[in-house]
Amino acid sequence: MTTLYLGGYTSDRPEGRSGLARVTLTEQGFGDPEPLADLADPSWVVRDPLSEDVYAVSESASRVARVRPGEGVVATAAAGVEGPAHLAVSPDGRWLVASGYGSGSLGLLDAGSLEPVSSLSFTGDGPHERQDAPHVHQSVFLDDARLLVCDLGADRVREVRIEDGELRHTGDVEMPPGAGPRHLALAPGRDDLAWVVGELDQSVSTLRREDGAWEVAQTLTTTPEGPGPGETTTGGIVVAPDGAHVYVSTRGADTVSVLAVDVVGALALRQQVVVASWPRFVGWVPGAEGRLLLVAAERDDAVDVWAVDEGLLEETGHSVAWSAPTWAG
Repeated sequence: MTTLYLGGYTSDRPEGRSGLARVTLTEQGFGDPEPLADLADPSWVVRDPLSEDVYAVSESASRVARVRPGEGVVATAAAGVEGPAHLAVSPDGRWLVASGYGSGSLGLLDAGSLEPVSSLSFTGDGPHERQDAPHVHQSVFLDDARLLVCDLGADRVREVRIEDGELRHTGDVEMPPGAGPRHLALAPGRDDLAWVVGELDQSVSTLRREDGAWEVAQTLTTTPEGPGPGETTTGGIVVAPDGAHVYVSTRGADTVSVLAVDVVGALALRQQVVVASWPRFVGWVPGAEGRLLLVAAERDDAVDVWAVDEGLLEETGHSVAWSAPTWAG
């Protein structure tokens, strides 16, 4: 039996509806979700590497919470940014970094006390109507001090370092104009190869770092037959533990693309499956990484499990109902 956490939006939902829950998964399927806390829009959750606690953003309230199984919310604090869409914890468990979509900035918090320590704002824009200003969507730790940061509003992947408790902007990677970098995923065990999804142009790009500098080595579309008639945007990305495949969800088209990785990190479409409506998030079932994929279908109020066989996806029939799910793991 595996215990999972679920996060989701609560805005425009019945009053008192929890967005954060814990649920079990066995070979027979899901149990009933157990609501954990009354948080407003806990759209991103991350596990504490040093305990059984989890951290969650409250996106609409611009706060961060620490949640303990059996106790609920044990601490909460201002995120230091507006509209936090993502939360990252450093590998050593010391720092939390909140990505502020609304403010186009980062907030650094002490993971133990949730005390705000530092903040960092960016500048820039892009050609798309949603790129009027920086919109920071995700931060990924390369190690305990270095991060890559997706700035959807400025078509940049920012390089950031934590030095003496301060966030420092150390460089930028220019993405294709209008791409809108949303999320990225690192190649397992490496800090010189990553893949970035472009939310606005339905793309996934390979980033390689050579001689200390990152560059875009390749860009593919996730909608080879063209976007759907309505809004079409990429959503989540996750990499197989062996680094052989990358999985990317596309909302509107409602697909998950399976991309094979070659020896230099270039991608090739191997499979594309139709999933439930608006797959905002994809990620692994804890303890079954590379074997069971979670797909959070925001507009179908469901989290589904897909099996992975030699990299390819197969339906399992296991699904759990959860309101506007945005994260699972």
